[in-house]
Amino acid sequence: MGEDSRPDMVNRDPNGVNQNLQVAFEDVFGEPDSAHSPDCAWKCGYTCYEGAKGCCYKTLSVLCIWFYALCWGCSFACITFKYIWCCTPTLKTFKLTCGVVQELFATCINCCCGPICAAYGMMLSNIKVQIQQG
Repeated sequence: MGEDSRPDMVNRDPNGVNQNLQVAFEDVFGEPDSAHSPDCAWKCGYTCYEGAKGCCYKTLSVLCIWFYALCWGCSFACITFKYIWCCTPTLKTFKLTCGVVQELFATCINCCCGPICAAYGMMLSNIKVQIQQG
């Protein structure tokens, strides 16, 4: 959607959302060199496929697009609302709380275990290992 809030009527997938949707005749059908139908049959198949696909898609779009747009618009509005007003504040609160708990835990470990580990380190630092080949 542009700045003027109107849809782009030429490029309708500017973000490439449906790049994986390949439904042109050439994407669906292909005859190897060893097996070709007559040219008139291939052209007729192409015309029938493209005509049916276009007509059916346009008919379904005209009949259903408003309903799906309404449903998906409401769904994404609800998701956005939940994300802004529930998820983000909850996550922020959790991060703040965990930060305090982490500081408290680190302080306790440093006060209680730090001296013990330092003492063991000093005792064990004088051990020397020699390997003799016999």
